[in-house]
Amino acid sequence: MIEMDSIVAVKLIQAQEVDRSVYASLIKEIRYFMSLYDSCITHINHSNNKVSDSLAKFARLEGRTMTWIGSGPSEALEFAVIDCMDLVIE
Repeated sequence: MIEMDSIVAVKLIQAQEVDRSVYASLIKEIRYFMSLYDSCITHINHSNNKVSDSLAKFARLEGRTMTWIGSGPSEALEFAVIDCMDLVIE
């Protein structure tokens, strides 16, 4: 399951018509990789996904690529706990 806070990106990926935007090749690649697995993409408000939001902010501030193995930034780990506590299973 893929959750994104960009409703525009979700709609572009879910659209059935041919994409003629500047993002067409990227959208095509995303659709291809999604077709390899049983996957779905949905919109989620960024306030409901604090981990993703904190990682995006972290990336903007750092301005470089980083990799964590078996862990992550302490703030993201703290938000993961909060996100799991706020999880509503339907």
